[in-house]
Amino acid sequence: MSEIEAAHRYDAVVVGCGGWGLAALKVLRDIGLDVLGLERGEICHNLSTYMPAMTVHSPLPYIVLDPEDSLLAEKGNHYHSTIEELIQSYLDFAAKNELPIQTHCTLRDIRGKRGDFTLTAREKGRDVTYHSRLIILATGAYDIPNLLGISGENDPAVHHYFAEWQHLHDQRLLFVGGGFSSADGIVAVCSRNDILWVTNKTRDIIDQILHDQKTKWGQPDARLFNTEIASESQVLSLADRTAHIKTPDSERHWPFDQCFMLLGHRPDEVLLHAVLGDDFSYDEATFESNSRPGIYLVGALANKHLEHIGLTQQLCPGNEGTRHISKLMEAIKTLTLPS
Repeated sequence: MSEIEAAHRYDAVVVGCGGWGLAALKVLRDIGLDVLGLERGEICHNLSTYMPAMTVHSPLPYIVLDPEDSLLAEKGNHYHSTIEELIQSYLDFAAKNELPIQTHCTLRDIRGKRGDFTLTAREKGRDVTYHSRLIILATGAYDIPNLLGISGENDPAVHHYFAEWQHLHDQRLLFVGGGFSSADGIVAVCSRNDILWVTNKTRDIIDQILHDQKTKWGQPDARLFNTEIASESQVLSLADRTAHIKTPDSERHWPFDQCFMLLGHRPDEVLLHAVLGDDFSYDEATFESNSRPGIYLVGALANKHLEHIGLTQQLCPGNEGTRHISKLMEAIKTLTLPS
């Protein structure tokens, strides 16, 4: 990118080009704004860290961006895509709409105020500045893994994502966490490994997760093999590749080869503090930051999940996706900016 291009002043810069970032780029450009997307990796970088071949829990109409998506047309409204199919859908959406996106560009700082922001980003080993009247933060919540603050959780054998699993055979695997990520991972590897699943949830809740995980796709319940479930339990330590576990009845130790601590993730709070200070709140009517006018928080940063994008006009029951993306568009469209 030339210095002249970098010095160009945009109406809006969208930071993060996952589902919400792509949607924001599309609707803001459609109302005539000069926009640019900045993405630290490839488009939909965070989705690439999910488990390969994982089935996405939301059906296609709730998560694809293009009402004329080819996969949606082929598979129908009730199809649940793999993670790779969803990524390809988003790549096709960006290409079809010729969305202007600078990839491998990591945001470092934002200075200025509404109408006159300067963004500093790191690209190819150097700092580059961009200028924009408005900024939309769509960086998601999948950056920093949640930790327990226990010994051993930063050991190389302890993983906070479940992305590579085909090589796992004849190992003792520890899973910590009671969500769909743990259930998906265990179902994938349990036939070939010895597994202990530690969760603070009750056994009834875990059984319901295993039931819902498959049956809502019209498939049989997920079946576990070689798996012990330690429900209503807590991991006290992972030091020396041995789990020290507190159960309702006693404490026990369980040596492991690999541990998958899947406790969810949160946004890059260091970046958010640098940009917004200590106040991450926003106006529910517009998504505009309360602490820094002119910066808008969308997607996971505004507690709106991917399925709330709503560009296909078909929504999950009880969700108002079209209204959410429309609120951003209408707020910016009617905003009077300094010249």
